[in-house]
Amino acid sequence: MTERTGPSPDPADPEELRFAVNQHSLYLELLYSAISRVTTVQEDLLSRINGINDTIRIFTSQMSAPVSTLPAPVTAATSTSAPSPENFRLQPEPYFGDVEACGGFLLQCRLLFQQAPRYYNSDLSKITLIINSLRNKALQWAQAFLTINPVSQLTYECFIDKFKLVFDQPRKQEEAARKLLALEQRNRSVSDHVIDFRILAVEAGWTDPALHGVFYKSLNETIKDHLCLQPETHSFEELVTAALRSDTRLRERQHESPPPTRKSSSNPAQGTKPHIPPVIPSINPHSQPVKPMQIGHSKLSAEERQRRRAEGACFYCGQSGHQVHQCGLRSNSQASPLEDQPRAGYVRSSPKDFLQIHIKLCHASETLELHALIDSGAEKNLIDHSIVSRLSLPTETLQSPVKAAGLGGQHLSIITHHTEPVLLVSSGNHREYTRFFVTRTPQNPVVLGFSWLQHHNPQFDWVRHRITGWSEFCLANCLQSAVPPISSSPLSSPEEIDLSNVPSCYHDLRTVFSKARAGALPPHRPYDCSITLLDGAPLPKSRLFNLSGPEKVAMENYIQEALSSGHIRPSSSPVGAGFFFVEKKDKTLRPCIDFRELNQITVKDKYSLPLISSV
Repeated sequence: MTERTGPSPDPADPEELRFAVNQHSLYLELLYSAISRVTTVQEDLLSRINGINDTIRIFTSQMSAPVSTLPAPVTAATSTSAPSPENFRLQPEPYFGDVEACGGFLLQCRLLFQQAPRYYNSDLSKITLIINSLRNKALQWAQAFLTINPVSQLTYECFIDKFKLVFDQPRKQEEAARKLLALEQRNRSVSDHVIDFRILAVEAGWTDPALHGVFYKSLNETIKDHLCLQPETHSFEELVTAALRSDTRLRERQHESPPPTRKSSSNPAQGTKPHIPPVIPSINPHSQPVKPMQIGHSKLSAEERQRRRAEGACFYCGQSGHQVHQCGLRSNSQASPLEDQPRAGYVRSSPKDFLQIHIKLCHASETLELHALIDSGAEKNLIDHSIVSRLSLPTETLQSPVKAAGLGGQHLSIITHHTEPVLLVSSGNHREYTRFFVTRTPQNPVVLGFSWLQHHNPQFDWVRHRITGWSEFCLANCLQSAVPPISSSPLSSPEEIDLSNVPSCYHDLRTVFSKARAGALPPHRPYDCSITLLDGAPLPKSRLFNLSGPEKVAMENYIQEALSSGHIRPSSSPVGAGFFFVEKKDKTLRPCIDFRELNQITVKDKYSLPLISSV
């Protein structure tokens, strides 16, 4: 060996050497634990062998004794004196780091320690059992924790405190109290409700009077009404027993009661007479009293009709100042102005038998949501005069009045006005300006007729009563972006676009850097890309992500901003995607939506990309 002079670098990294020593120390501790367990097993086997030898010795002495002696008491005494075996092979359920399962896992471990006290008589054996049952992130935490804190210098109580600090609920009692106050029975049975209530009651640790009041409040109204007929309860257990008894009686009574019989509706076609509205008399000061015209059945003579037409009087009541379609007596009758008179064999249909779509009528700052009847038998679009008055819609007089007739050719009314173009929004974002003929249709305030169907040519799902598609004309003109276009008035100032950080050569493209345009979706076009799903593929099942307090506030702000801007809309779809946040470099939160499951069942668009030179 030659001795070098001067400072020489150490080839071994001290950090890696320290990590290797810690790892070997951990392995030695585990090996010591295994050897201790083997020693304990050997001691248990030796004690069992000694007990067997004592039993054989006693049995041998009894065989040599007289026959009159009874060996049973001696055997029983020896069996009671022998130590009971310990089942140390039982293991708790694997723990994967779930916060809600932490309490149950520690309970299983404590029961195993009590069942085999001689086997788990040291802190090391208890810690070893817990670590052997950890999985995934719980095992990763144990590995990192034991690297810093050696097992030989760690007590069981300290390990459990650190374990609960990471995986147990910090405010279990407060959380249980909050859930207990919000718990309700609703349509469940009392037995199912009591199970959930008792679990939360044990965790909350409330007194009996508090549990009595909260449990009574959580019951549904039917059980409360039945409890009023029973003796008053003074404790929580008495109230639970009374509620269970009431629930059982009510369910038995429900099974015993016969099903309600349905009343058969009479058919007007089977000889029954249709309902005829009453005849309301009227008095005309300029002529003799005559009977007013009945709806659908005119009883005026030709001379009387000519006289009323000349005087401008109503054909129904005979009074001047209004026409028959504006007559109050006629509108108050049971028959509708735009319906034919019910005849024998006529069956009135319910609104569910017709196709109605949800629409919005917008005028000035007023917006009215209602359902519109799709009627291909109506030549024009119709609107009730009450809607016109409610929205203050401007109207125009027709050059020539339009006579409205029923299916059988019966004269119904005369239409003299139509509205100016009104914004009609249907099927989400289908927008158009259309005119309506003003009439009296109280049962169907808005009717979209054949002219509307011919102009837009929509596709209907007649089973689900909704629109499934629009024509190419609508895709290019009517289906606008999610954010409605901002009307540019001469009084509104143009948007100020900040171009301070944009090179001057791009200033002619200032509209590209507009924040208002960037926050709006592009309009629909005939070449819109669709999301096509695989045939027969099951709908994706998403998961819920845990959000912290700041993340929940950020999520609510994001939803409100997206709803107000029109990027999203409320939906009742049974399929959804998970929502979570990712922290940026500047510590702000970026919202993310998990569409991975949806992408798995989406038909991929596979085609060649064009070259940059050809674009």
